[in-house]
Amino acid sequence: MRAFEVSLNGKKLCLAGVGNHGVLTAIVNWVTDESRGDLFLQVGGLVSPSDEHVSWENQRPLRTGDTIEVKIIDAESVDAPKKHKRASRTQRFEQQKRYVREMAKQLGWTIQTKRVKARTKS
Repeated sequence: MRAFEVSLNGKKLCLAGVGNHGVLTAIVNWVTDESRGDLFLQVGGLVSPSDEHVSWENQRPLRTGDTIEVKIIDAESVDAPKKHKRASRTQRFEQQKRYVREMAKQLGWTIQTKRVKARTKS
């Protein structure tokens, strides 16, 4: 499988991979406002068949001068993720509804839903 071998200042942090069907990311973030800034590293992804979000490094603090190396390799196995999270069916449904509503709003569409009439007893 394709994998990321991630190092910080010459020290290996992790060997990350999601198998043959998924998304793998290594992201350096700089988030700032007027009063402060956060510099951090994230290594994670999505294992598509199980719809599981995985993380090897989550908001690992960085400093000016740090060197991050991401070597792309083929590997038979990878390190176990530190965190796993799988959304429930209800959470996925709510996320999908929210996405459809946001897209409809952006496109200027109106969503109409059918109301089910209550049956009356005869």
